[in-house]
Amino acid sequence: MIDIDYLIETLKKMISINSVLPNEQQLSEFIADEIKSFGIEPEWHEIAPGRPNIYAEVDFDSSNKFLVFSGHSDTVDAASDWETDPFEPVVKNGRLYGLGAINMKAGLACSLAAFKALVEFKENYGKLGRVGLAITVDQEGHSIGAEAMLKTKYGKCDAMLHAEHFFGDSKENYLPIAVTGKVLYKLTITGKSAHAFRPHPGGINAVEDASKIISSLEKLKLRNHPLFGKGTVCTLKIDGGFKQYSMVVPYSCKVIITRLTIPGETRNIAVQDMQDLIDSLKLKSEVQIETPSPYYDPYFLDENLPFISRFKEVYREVLGKYPYFAGHRGIVDANVFVAKGKIPTIVFGPKGANHHQAGEYVEISSLEQVARIYAEMTIRYF
Repeated sequence: MIDIDYLIETLKKMISINSVLPNEQQLSEFIADEIKSFGIEPEWHEIAPGRPNIYAEVDFDSSNKFLVFSGHSDTVDAASDWETDPFEPVVKNGRLYGLGAINMKAGLACSLAAFKALVEFKENYGKLGRVGLAITVDQEGHSIGAEAMLKTKYGKCDAMLHAEHFFGDSKENYLPIAVTGKVLYKLTITGKSAHAFRPHPGGINAVEDASKIISSLEKLKLRNHPLFGKGTVCTLKIDGGFKQYSMVVPYSCKVIITRLTIPGETRNIAVQDMQDLIDSLKLKSEVQIETPSPYYDPYFLDENLPFISRFKEVYREVLGKYPYFAGHRGIVDANVFVAKGKIPTIVFGPKGANHHQAGEYVEISSLEQVARIYAEMTIRYF
């Protein structure tokens, strides 16, 4: 069913299109044109100027269930140490190299090839239900595309296959059954100005109090989880003191801290943990705690869900063994789809390496396998 030549050529074309966020429009236009070539009219959902989600749907007319293939159109910027042009696809030793090759233009190409095969196989009509395609922007940013998609009919689907770069053929290259969450702390520390030569007793140094919080982060309460162990915490930015040189005790300092959360740790829990830490330090400054975007809840999927059980069987039929599922310490758009949208989502895509690095590649042999599993899983699902 899968047109492998179409799949590979489509991937090469997508790699040659610069879609480094926030410049997803040209790739979105390409994907929309591909969908039109299947005889399907795509839907254009502009999330921000020049940043459109692309959707498509086919109703095969035998079930009300709705299955969606999803993926993201953006990439990170190219690393500085690429040996070739990152926007020029290179085939070498069974691998296809290029920026976004594995993260995640290969997954998009597999989704398009599977969608094309399902549409063109006329025997599917009257036997399947609704099948959708949802390509969103900004996964490498704040996931505004995934958030916006939840508010459409595609966000009300019954199940989803998300084409991120997890192949599942080993314990090291697993499929996520649970994923950590993320809280971003923004701390505003407010002290009191005084002459820097006479800081005491009148002054309260906000920068010094901020440093006390940062140096005490190892005491922040982090809980254990059987899949993940403990989450992590890391200071990302400190901003305090004079803008122009001045002998004044700094009265304000802002600190940005990121925290990886595990299932069971909510936003409110994370805030209380930080408040407990700050209270224990007995600082003279006042500290305001905010949790701005991006925020993601962790999630845990039941491996015995019928959707996942069917997927395991299809995976075994195509690849000769069952997939490995494990907990993933990181963030994917499935955090939005599962934790917020309550959509059972399998994160599965082609095999490769070096995402977010120079020399990013996908293993060409995995492309047809993934597209076949998407198509066969769709048929099995209905």
